[in-house]
Amino acid sequence: FDLERVEVVKGPQGTLYGQNATGGAINYIAAKPTANFQAGIKGSYGRFNAASLEGFVSGPLSDTLKGRIAARGERGDGWQESITRDDKLGKVRKFAGRAMLEWEPDSDFRALLIGNGWKDRSDMQVPLFVKIVHNNLLLLSFCFFGSAPVATGNARSADWDKNTDFDQNAWFYQGSLRLEYDVADDVTLTSLTAYSKFRNRSVHEADGIGYSPALGRDIINGRYDLASDATSFTQEVRLSANFSIINFVIGANYQRDNVNDIQFGYFDDFSVVSNFFGVDLNSTRNLNNQRIRDYGVFTNIEAELTDFLTISGGLRINNETREFKGCSADSGNGNAAAAYNGFTNFLRANNGLPSLSASQRIMPAGCITSNADFIPAFKIDSLEQSNTPWNINVNFKPFDRSLIYARVSRGFKAGNYPSLSAGNNASFSPVVQEDLLAYEMGFKSNAIDWLSVEGAIFRYDYADKQQRGRTNTGFPFGLVATQVNIPKSRIDGAELSAALRPVKGLTLSGSAVYIDTKIKDYIGYSIEGPLVNMQGLPLNFSPKWSVNVDASYSTPITSSLTLFGGAGLAYRSKTSAQLAASAHYDINAYTLVNAQLGVEDSEGRWRLWAFGNNITDKYYWTNVVKFADTVTRFTGMPATYGLSFSYKFD
Repeated sequence: FDLERVEVVKGPQGTLYGQNATGGAINYIAAKPTANFQAGIKGSYGRFNAASLEGFVSGPLSDTLKGRIAARGERGDGWQESITRDDKLGKVRKFAGRAMLEWEPDSDFRALLIGNGWKDRSDMQVPLFVKIVHNNLLLLSFCFFGSAPVATGNARSADWDKNTDFDQNAWFYQGSLRLEYDVADDVTLTSLTAYSKFRNRSVHEADGIGYSPALGRDIINGRYDLASDATSFTQEVRLSANFSIINFVIGANYQRDNVNDIQFGYFDDFSVVSNFFGVDLNSTRNLNNQRIRDYGVFTNIEAELTDFLTISGGLRINNETREFKGCSADSGNGNAAAAYNGFTNFLRANNGLPSLSASQRIMPAGCITSNADFIPAFKIDSLEQSNTPWNINVNFKPFDRSLIYARVSRGFKAGNYPSLSAGNNASFSPVVQEDLLAYEMGFKSNAIDWLSVEGAIFRYDYADKQQRGRTNTGFPFGLVATQVNIPKSRIDGAELSAALRPVKGLTLSGSAVYIDTKIKDYIGYSIEGPLVNMQGLPLNFSPKWSVNVDASYSTPITSSLTLFGGAGLAYRSKTSAQLAASAHYDINAYTLVNAQLGVEDSEGRWRLWAFGNNITDKYYWTNVVKFADTVTRFTGMPATYGLSFSYKFD
């Protein structure tokens, strides 16, 4: 909200910014304080009583000080409807705010202080139950699953446990200070300091199966609760210079993060775990704490060799250390502790070891995973990684308002430790850092006033690509979802976009992206159980085609009013949510259509328009998840529509 602009850069980043962003980065630039008074308000109201209101005030506070305040609030009623009872889920309650102070005591020094944050008390989306699949490693099955209704193909139809609040309480705040000092003509020293804090408490329906009036209870209670906390401190100092033909930046940064995740898993009525070593093992916790320290030095140089040819390059030398402490643990009720005391003693007896001593026994809320000596304990480990992202760019301007470019770049995504249910600490092995070497060639041109066109071809060669997959944690949890490293994979692609303005007021635009993904070397577990040689298979979440077409038109209807409207179409081809999976996990192709129609005053001071999103009410889904023996889908929103307005004061 209250943005000045949005910047999109493709390919691996990390030299100047975009740490861990191997696919690209989206940079949201907030609007800055203004030298004169400005204010604005914008709001909307639509289906499901969805309403939003945002506004800003900006202007000078003194001769050297300017300020800006912006805020946004959203609310909405539930849009998901229970299949088995009169109940709804999906309320929206969000608020965000930002305040800025910009101080410029003289022409050589500038300071920008920003405070921003948000709060979210919305419901969590419930997945739609699709089917039962009996292929879990433990052959888990649900009691009475035959009475569970299946999703009907309506995005609103879903089900969930009757007496559970599937909501969240999440918040985030951040403070940042940017200092700039012009040490000489065209030479600037910049300091960037920021501190961020995030907290989330949320409850998630896992199996998509709800209440049975015939049984008088929930058919199955499968859910997970998340408790996440994170803090981050960053400090960067850089020196930049803009000379006649050479521009350069050199700098260093330090980052310190602390991330703490707790996952509570609840799984009543499982046929196997309901009597695990004589105990009803109906809940566990996964504990994950990572402390991260990162240091880096970087530079970027751009040289304008001629009026037509520019070359540039960037380099960063980076070192990161992660300290990990985690385990699977008893949820606090003592059931998992009792079950795992029996299970661990069973393992120790099979290895010629005595039973756990009194001091070694698992207590309520204690770790249930065991180390190599079959003693329950935290997994404590560290991972140090160094990398050197870089890029080389060549820009050639054959004629005015046209560009041909080539880019070779290398980027990295840091390794990390998983949060998962595991009986042994060996399952907490980290994924190592992802390494990407990317090649891209393309062109851009708006040499013709009524036509803009750009296109590119690219290739991404990955080593140890981090991908969503499965790992075998052994008895009793078996295969669980986690991140995996794919040793070798690649993405080939091409894209083309154009904007056409054939007559005054009319703009036609479109873009198409084609990608072909292939795993070159990986043997791993599919979501359905067996080890699979995935060589030659595509990556998940990788539709071959993404196409967008838009049309917009505006025309004066009176001396003071302008009519405007437009429509957009977005198409995504078929893909899969899982590696080497059957059709159960397909994400089918879908097409979405949005439209708007409104009026505005000729000076652009106010606007009023009607909008519709997904106006064909297309049923589609964006993810397919397996929880124990259930397959569920996360659907997109159904058709929404409403009215919006905006007004600017000055």
